[in-house]
Amino acid sequence: MKQAKKMKYLLLAFCLLYNVSIAQNKGLTDDKFIIVLDIQDYYTSNKISVSSSQQLINSVNKVINNSNANRIIYIKRTHKLLNLSLSYPFIYTSLDSAAMLLDKRINIVNNHIFIKEKSSAFSIKELNDFLKQNNATEIVIIGLMAEQCVYDSLIEGFKLGYKMYVIPEAIVGKTEKSKEKVIKKLRETEIKILNMNMI
Repeated sequence: MKQAKKMKYLLLAFCLLYNVSIAQNKGLTDDKFIIVLDIQDYYTSNKISVSSSQQLINSVNKVINNSNANRIIYIKRTHKLLNLSLSYPFIYTSLDSAAMLLDKRINIVNNHIFIKEKSSAFSIKELNDFLKQNNATEIVIIGLMAEQCVYDSLIEGFKLGYKMYVIPEAIVGKTEKSKEKVIKKLRETEIKILNMNMI
């Protein structure tokens, strides 16, 4: 009888330790949606340095690889071209599809790709519908640029009632100094800063 009781307690202790271990191994981003902003070759090749570009890609890919693939969302910024013609219409705009291509180095794990015309990702109706349909409550923003699209998306997402997060190592700014200013500004809000080393 004593032996059976002892085994029961040992089994209970093992189960508790196992559950704690599983909880500790759960990634910081597992239950969050990840929005990857504007990782387009047009930006990564022309707007930031080669070393910043590669560091950003490495960090973004690490986040993607350590997150739930069904919760990754890619956002592309539209690029409009002004066209002149000798026939009617004499002036018109079209989309520059080459500038809208995602950087080839980025891990694409699904087809959740949305196109935006404005700075904030939440200006996309289809994205808002997708997030509602999937009961999203927590969202991480990564990508570029820190001072514009990243910041605007974080603020608008928070205003919409989402718990918003950012990973400093997985965003880039016009300069390191301007990016740090944005991070400092975000620390004064309820937007959470996640540490890349915890992912």
